[in-house]
Amino acid sequence: MKIPAQFHPSLIGQGGKYAIRLEEKYTVKITFPRQNANAEGKTREQLKADEVLIKGGKKGVMGAKAELLEALEVEKESNHVSEFTVPTRTVARILGKGGASINEIKDMTGAIVDFEPSSNDSTITNVCLRGTKPAITEAKSLILDISDSMGEETIATLTIEGKYHRALIGARGQGLKDLIVRCGGPTDSKIQAGLVRL
Repeated sequence: MKIPAQFHPSLIGQGGKYAIRLEEKYTVKITFPRQNANAEGKTREQLKADEVLIKGGKKGVMGAKAELLEALEVEKESNHVSEFTVPTRTVARILGKGGASINEIKDMTGAIVDFEPSSNDSTITNVCLRGTKPAITEAKSLILDISDSMGEETIATLTIEGKYHRALIGARGQGLKDLIVRCGGPTDSKIQAGLVRL
């Protein structure tokens, strides 16, 4: 049967776990093509990179084939990839303190998110999302919302004597939080973190 090679590792499972379970369940022998042509224990069958061989009784072969094809469809559905870029200066905000923001996005959407600096432009960071189409769409939207909100920000440095810091910060930082909101900033305390530094 034909199965694209990029799906073989997930269909075999860690340490062959999934393939072995199918072999035992249906009393068949499932052979995937070897990555290394000189590998020991090579079968006599020469398989193309996208071929999988199932040997056994007719009923067992049909059952194993059906289950492999079902698993393949699940893998295809959850194996989408989307890549886009964000300004490097926004990455810290997207990640959040201790990774809180990005972990929340991952938990909400189920997408896998990876950041990688651009090799030719230090002002751009590449973002790679993997998962289902809806998960990718939602994660991308959330990440771009955070990134876009940073585009509206400016940086200003003020000199304020140390004796006024305590009054400015307020109890448990409430003074700074209120100041940020009064100036049109975000109300979410996670997003507020790091906007004002003393």
